[in-house]
Amino acid sequence: QVQPAVDLTTVTSVDQLEVLGLDVLKEELRRRGLKCGGTLAERAGRLFSIRGLPAEQVDPALLAKPTKGRRK
Repeated sequence: QVQPAVDLTTVTSVDQLEVLGLDVLKEELRRRGLKCGGTLAERAGRLFSIRGLPAEQVDPALLAKPTKGRRK
């Protein structure tokens, strides 16, 4: 099931994001085109770090690498 998008404007700490859990954070990072691996704290921190930033100001190091289409 797809989670509703997390409203980062209402989040005031990394702890609030950690409560959501690994799977929700992974889906939210993926939805925003960011790297989605790592520990709970790393994922929450990554998502919190882009709070309030327009897409063009997000650190490119946080972005997921484009996936190549796999052919079977």
